[in-house]
Amino acid sequence: MSPFLVVPAYFHPSVDPGGWEWLADHPDLVRLVILNVINGPGVRPEPAFQAVTRRLRAAGVDVIGYVDTNYGQRYPEQVTDEFVRYLDWYQVTGVCLDRVAATAPWIPHYAKLAGRAREMGAAVVFFNHGTHPAEGYATHADLLGTFEGTWRAYQRLDVPRWTTAWPPEKFYHVVHSVPPGRSRQTVRLAERRRAGTVYVTEGSGPNPYDHLPHLDRN
Repeated sequence: MSPFLVVPAYFHPSVDPGGWEWLADHPDLVRLVILNVINGPGVRPEPAFQAVTRRLRAAGVDVIGYVDTNYGQRYPEQVTDEFVRYLDWYQVTGVCLDRVAATAPWIPHYAKLAGRAREMGAAVVFFNHGTHPAEGYATHADLLGTFEGTWRAYQRLDVPRWTTAWPPEKFYHVVHSVPPGRSRQTVRLAERRRAGTVYVTEGSGPNPYDHLPHLDRN
């Protein structure tokens, strides 16, 4: 079976309404959609995002809210406050904690964040490290983002042996700046590296996720 998609949908519905429609129309392919309004939930609910998240929920696609943790430098109260806003305004089913630290000393900090999120109603807790972290993080998150970077860097990725103790569904690889004609090859490489969820895009620059990749609409 090919990996499922976890989609960082970092684009406004008015900019790419077809992209949001595609996500709702493909619940068989999409495991999660990450909602990121303005590097977080913003300061007030946005009706356009409320409309598309309602449609995704109705289609059976889980939506989780993006919260930046700045590698442990943000106060836990800041993180939970943003998650509360996602819950209240968009009825998300979980949280994507981004820029998560990767070293072992930070595991207790993130274990508490994950526990608090679950107490608040998160069915899904996603740690996005962007690299392979210490194995202990896997105990506290449903999904670990263990690669985020360019296609060129992905060719050189070393996967630590500890990952074989966990199912592929635990791992997520994001590859951007993919050259033309290399997307499907990259997905197959992610499969061999036991990433059960992926996102592969030709997008590049400061926000490679400002549109859905062309491959995924086929």
